[in-house]
Amino acid sequence: MAMILGLPTNSLPVTGPTMSCFEALEAECLHQFGVAPRKTECRGSFIKLTWFRGLRDRIVLNDVEHIQMYVKCHIMLLFGTVMFGDKASSAVHWKFLPLLRNF
Repeated sequence: MAMILGLPTNSLPVTGPTMSCFEALEAECLHQFGVAPRKTECRGSFIKLTWFRGLRDRIVLNDVEHIQMYVKCHIMLLFGTVMFGDKASSAVHWKFLPLLRNF
């Protein structure tokens, strides 16, 4: 993290359980964004980045809540590309979403 983004890494690690069912993924997305991806927009426990891009591009930045949603989408896109991307950089594991709850 320090090498990629210049952020300090001298605090406690973030840990927690990882749920893998689609229903938990759906509930988390509904809680965070008010919408959830369809099963076709997911690959197992991964959400396709196209879903986050599409959601981010549709958000109207007219209040604090929508700005936070926009930033959460952007952070998930960073997780799926720059920080924890797979070979194709086409999806991101949804386990990172709960970390963005208390924004």
